[in-house]
Amino acid sequence: MRLRAAIAAASVVAGGLVAAAQAPTAVAERTSVYLGRTTRVSLYSNHVVVVSIRSETDDFVHRTTLDYDEYMVYLQALDRLAAEIGDQPVSSDVSSRDAESRLTLHIGPGAPRTFSYSPLAALDLALGKIAALMDDLETRALATPAGEHELRAWSPAIGECVGLRHGGEACVTAVSDDGTIELTVEETGLAITVPVESRVEVILAAPGSPR
Repeated sequence: MRLRAAIAAASVVAGGLVAAAQAPTAVAERTSVYLGRTTRVSLYSNHVVVVSIRSETDDFVHRTTLDYDEYMVYLQALDRLAAEIGDQPVSSDVSSRDAESRLTLHIGPGAPRTFSYSPLAALDLALGKIAALMDDLETRALATPAGEHELRAWSPAIGECVGLRHGGEACVTAVSDDGTIELTVEETGLAITVPVESRVEVILAAPGSPR
């Protein structure tokens, strides 16, 4: 009976790990609205940082992946700073209808902590440090060209057409086992060979991905 119980418990743990791998969760997320522009910075449990920017003129996503050690540095710093804040109310000396930030931390087994403040405010020390960490994550993700994650993950099919960074369109005419694709430019008939690591330099965006 004990052996069966141990096996059952191990199965539950393994199932939980599989589920976690399939559905990463945001451990820290900040959404800021300023003059109609919404910027969301999210750090996920799979070490991925996602920054999305939306406005009447912008609609694009940047992603980058931290290595394990980097991820743990951010996670431990966020956890320590959240503990410093404790249950104390967070003050903001500026209030504005056109500027607001909402920060949610979900670190550890407890309920998520949420803070709302003006991005124009002078923040309390611990929250200010958390905001600085989120700023750093945002900067790192924005350094990665928009669409690179989608292009690397894209599984091209013959006949699919994409926009080119230098202008015009091209369609996939061949796909190699290593992910290298051959594109034929519609206007000129010129064939271009594009390895996986060069996709972001040649192709504007993967089909169906935000720009």
